[in-house]
Amino acid sequence: MPKHDGLRVTALVYIGAVILFGVPAMVVTLGVLAEFVDAALAATEVSELPTAGSVFLVALSVLAGLQFAVEVAALQLGGVEALGRGSPRAALARYVFVSLCVLVVLAAATWIGAQVAVARFGWPESIAGGLLGCAGLAVLYRSSVAFITGLRGTEA
Repeated sequence: MPKHDGLRVTALVYIGAVILFGVPAMVVTLGVLAEFVDAALAATEVSELPTAGSVFLVALSVLAGLQFAVEVAALQLGGVEALGRGSPRAALARYVFVSLCVLVVLAAATWIGAQVAVARFGWPESIAGGLLGCAGLAVLYRSSVAFITGLRGTEA
């Protein structure tokens, strides 16, 4: 194997993680931050966010998406042990960050499923939305329990 194959594989895994996970994480982060800012602006009766604030929100969402892509690439290349790298505080922050990203995606999928079920577009869509919502809640519950169990260091 040539000397640069490891670097090539790592770069391709990271590019794939940015496309498949980082960009959606950026969009979701920006949407969530925009909702919080809209609520804060409505509460303070300010008409709009200054340009610097908008740039800050976009930069924060891009950084969060790229960091999530880094962690996903590390997981793909090194397994779950890759999250434990560094000091105990850094490892805990990494576990919490990745868990929060996963929980936000699962919550969004659950919300979308619930919206489809409630919208009553017809029986096929309502049934599919209800099943998607139930599956999202089940995965959210099981992953939360597994994460807490893993932090305690006991078997699930």
